[in-house]
Amino acid sequence: MPECWQLPPQSDRVRVRVIPTRGWQLGIVTWVSRVVVAEFVPSGSTASVLHQWCEDFAEGQRHLSGTAPTATALMEMIEAEDGSVDVWRWIARDGGTDEVLGIAQARRNSAEPDLAEFRMYVTPHAQLRGVGRALAELAEVDIAGFGVRRIRVTALVGSSAEHFLGSFDGHRVLLRLANQVQHLSPPTAHSARPGYRIVSWRNRTPDELVHSFSEALNRLLDAPGAELQMPERNWGADEVRSWEQKMTGGSQVLLVCCAVDDSVGEVAAATVVTVDEHDSTHASQHDTVVLPQHRGHGLARWVKEQQASVLAAEFPSLRRIYTTVNAENHPMLTVNRSLGYQTVAERILVEIRRVESASHKPR
Repeated sequence: MPECWQLPPQSDRVRVRVIPTRGWQLGIVTWVSRVVVAEFVPSGSTASVLHQWCEDFAEGQRHLSGTAPTATALMEMIEAEDGSVDVWRWIARDGGTDEVLGIAQARRNSAEPDLAEFRMYVTPHAQLRGVGRALAELAEVDIAGFGVRRIRVTALVGSSAEHFLGSFDGHRVLLRLANQVQHLSPPTAHSARPGYRIVSWRNRTPDELVHSFSEALNRLLDAPGAELQMPERNWGADEVRSWEQKMTGGSQVLLVCCAVDDSVGEVAAATVVTVDEHDSTHASQHDTVVLPQHRGHGLARWVKEQQASVLAAEFPSLRRIYTTVNAENHPMLTVNRSLGYQTVAERILVEIRRVESASHKPR
């Protein structure tokens, strides 16, 4: 390849053919033994193949982080995408049986056009057959044509994926992340914090709180390493409404629990979770934040504690809450320990930067 993320030498490629993809773009279909790897365009696939792609994506995400939307929810979210979404997908299938063996997806970062979040999952029985390598090679070629020069991807510590990522030149570990789970227990008595009250809602922020809630979401970037996981933001009410639409895609239910400062009627702290209506046995906790002027009053623990009570009441079958915390975010890890969260796995966030060949110019 003229410019690449410098994969180590390979011996498993059997045949390569260049075919048109996305109109004028060129992609590669690679046969590795009986494996066929190609770009995956959901609108051009059958419902059964799309469902299988989503099943494999969801299973890979569950293995990586403990939780994921169901395949049905993923299908609904993908089908609702419009042409403005910068996302590319690939699929690896058995050339004889047509079974899906692996999938990959890259999503461009909205604030840094040369950066994409990359996810790739290979089914357990198809691992060590060159499927991951073939998917990575095809993804490299395709997204390079759209100006992507860096990807970020996570892997479980100690996994074959961690070893695979370490084989790329130009890779570096940005963060270590703790996968944590809280097993819900019966709700405790309602506690209080003088000067504050709890307000919770589903899906849509009350109009009277949307502006202060947007400021709370802006302060998520105060957390250690947050700038590596989300773009810089300066949100207002309109951005919150767009975020709500995204978070409630498919069958996702968005639940927010806030501590409101009684003196001014504004959000002082907040925590955000989603629950899949198709599988309400667990919740995914996304964000918890306390505004600077309200820190030191135990509000983070309070809103998470009250959120757990709300979840137990609204979803009787819910048993677990999953979350991911930067291993350097010691205040949040302390809060979570006090609530009974346990670390069940560790991940690394890796960035791979394209290494330009000295004998070739960038495309």
